Amino acid sequence: MFADEPLAFPPGSKDQYSNYAYILLGSVIEAVSGQSYYDYVDTHVYRVAGMTATGSLPESTPVPARANAYTRVDGKWTLETASLPWRGTSAGGGYSTVGDLLKFGEALRTGKLLPPAVLATATAPQNTMAWYGYGFMVRGQGRERVYGHEGGAPGANAVFYVLPEQGYVLVGLSSVDPEAMGNVVNFVANRLPL
Repeated sequence: MFADEPLAFPPGSKDQYSNYAYILLGSVIEAVSGQSYYDYVDTHVYRVAGMTATGSLPESTPVPARANAYTRVDGKWTLETASLPWRGTSAGGGYSTVGDLLKFGEALRTGKLLPPAVLATATAPQNTMAWYGYGFMVRGQGRERVYGHEGGAPGANAVFYVLPEQGYVLVGLSSVDPEAMGNVVNFVANRLPL
């Protein structure tokens, strides 16, 4: 899709987040593992972490308690379906629960998912602006060190942070437009310990 597009900037001169890069990463996982992205993540992440309410089933597949997305249109909350992917991808669009994301955070903190040295590298700044590791947003040092990710689309907002030195995992999910939950979780994260 992008093979003939010119570079946005010279390599190494700056960086920019790209959902398309995560789509490419999902394809790399499939090529290297010989499994579908969905099967690989289910086997090597969800099952290992004990996550039982997380996945990427298509919207046409009933999932008990899957939330509906709502967005503001003309000042009123409206059911949002236009921006939802048919199925979650390696760039997002899946579903989870606060409980499952807490399990994910604990599995990272305790070395269940990644060896400590690999996690340390993945959660250290790896880009020119020093805000992104390997799949993790990163900031701070010492007790203020935080890694995780946040994102959203119309009708969905998720925030996942780990404060490793303090032993906290913060998770916020909402079925409304971005920034709602991000603002709440950032407010709490910036005040820990309470």
